[in-house]
Amino acid sequence: MTLWDEIGQQALAARRQMVRSGELLSKDEFREQLHVSASQIAHMVAKGDIFTIEVDGLEYFPSLLVAPGLDLKRLHSVCRILVPAPPSCRLGYLSSQRANLGGISPIVALQDDESYRLLRRMARAYAAGWWRTSVTIYAGCHCEEPADIEPVVTAVDEVDPRVGVWRRAAGAIRSGGYIYPSGPYANANLASVFIALHPAGQATATLEARVDVNVDDGIAHAHVVRRERPAYTLRAISVRDTESIVDVVLQVVLAAGKRESTRRSEKANS
Repeated sequence: MTLWDEIGQQALAARRQMVRSGELLSKDEFREQLHVSASQIAHMVAKGDIFTIEVDGLEYFPSLLVAPGLDLKRLHSVCRILVPAPPSCRLGYLSSQRANLGGISPIVALQDDESYRLLRRMARAYAAGWWRTSVTIYAGCHCEEPADIEPVVTAVDEVDPRVGVWRRAAGAIRSGGYIYPSGPYANANLASVFIALHPAGQATATLEARVDVNVDDGIAHAHVVRRERPAYTLRAISVRDTESIVDVVLQVVLAAGKRESTRRSEKANS
């Protein structure tokens, strides 16, 4: 048995004990305490207002989410913030005392206006830490990330994955928690940009977008390839005032975000 197998068995034993002790409730038990219908429960789970913990192939609800005296509106808002974290970690976060909340638990913090506002900020930071967005720029044109050359730059930032890909990418380039190398960066006429989403741990990253950039006489032309979406070419962008290919890529990312936002608004209004 490997170490990970042993840890998994210990976690399963702990969850089984939580079922026996009533810390985890069946769907019917939870629904009865919350006084809602089965369809309402399903809707709340889909929104992230509440969440389930899997035990032996069955889904259970933390009894913490229906504890007496809770401000359910506030609790559900915090649960929605925590969605990027795995369910077991959401439960651990809600039930444990947090130093950045003054040594109280998030459940207790719901009771006070000031503590609740602080909780929302801290919960966002905690949830974002479960996902990282990386922006990797290579000189030249590449359909896949090359293994034989070093990137011009790699920028990584911890951001809620529900935030739009272009906003996350721009944030990583501008002020991410990790940027290597630190610069200055050279100019390049051709570049390929790979934007990926990384879950915490060793899970495989998901490539969200590839952008091929061609700079000619101060004008950038960019072709965008999105995962499971039609590829498109951006309108030409003036980049004469930029100092490096990294600055060019930032302008392209901002333009792509603006284009997709405009298209969504047009569809919503049509």
